[in-house]
Amino acid sequence: MDTVLLQSLINGILLGGVYAAYSAGFSLIFGVMGVVNLAHGELIMLGAFTSYWLFELLGIDPYLSLPLAFLFLFCFGYLIQRYIINRVIELPHIMSYILTFGIHLMVANVALKLWSHDFRSITTTYSGANAAFAGLNIPYSRLTTFLLALFIITILWLFLNRTETGRAIRATAMDKEIARLMGVKIKSIYAVTFGLGAGVTGLAGASISPFEIISPEMGLQYTIVAFCVVVLGGMGYMPGVLWGGITLGIAQSLAVTYLNAGISIAVTFLLLFMMLVIRPTGIVGKGMVS
Repeated sequence: MDTVLLQSLINGILLGGVYAAYSAGFSLIFGVMGVVNLAHGELIMLGAFTSYWLFELLGIDPYLSLPLAFLFLFCFGYLIQRYIINRVIELPHIMSYILTFGIHLMVANVALKLWSHDFRSITTTYSGANAAFAGLNIPYSRLTTFLLALFIITILWLFLNRTETGRAIRATAMDKEIARLMGVKIKSIYAVTFGLGAGVTGLAGASISPFEIISPEMGLQYTIVAFCVVVLGGMGYMPGVLWGGITLGIAQSLAVTYLNAGISIAVTFLLLFMMLVIRPTGIVGKGMVS
């Protein structure tokens, strides 16, 4: 196989893993609550800044800050859902869209006030390091995030299928009225689900901080990509996030290699449009938390 093509495919797969890592929480929240969280990118941004400030102020390695980023964003997401989003969860979906968009604006502007428009980055001893093999380069940081995506998706799947709370979440996703009759506290389940989705999103945000530019305005682009990934993989279907991320990553990587770097965004929206028209349930044809 041509080395250039093989390198492009490797880059695409690793990029897809990055996409999957920060899209899993988006898929979980939508699958259970039916909420398209328009503040999703701000959760990534907060996770990245958590890692950045722990590194700058305390010298904590970005990857060692992952549990702290998860804990901080879990608490943030839990409180936001419990005391704000829960107030409109039974109303038409447009109300939750408007509310999460408002949260997006609020968080982004508070971050701008606190940290200004400056672009920031984390430079470590392993920044830019690659594994070279047969003329191919594999960036360690992106490989780590790819493995993290596998870990997140596996842990979420096990949690949803093997724990009491996970089964309650799945029951709520299937039919919340029957779940309520069986004694499930729906509002509590929603809060835990949103907190969990925010937590894994913040964890992913911290994991990309060693190789991505960090700024208060970074959130919107990540929200758009996460939406595309979960549509490709199947809205609410957890393993589909990985397939959606890899599909989008490879398509963008091939477009950059053989066409033009600027066309990768067009490829994203083209894939989204084709999937919505041809197969709205996603690549694997499932659309429920599983």
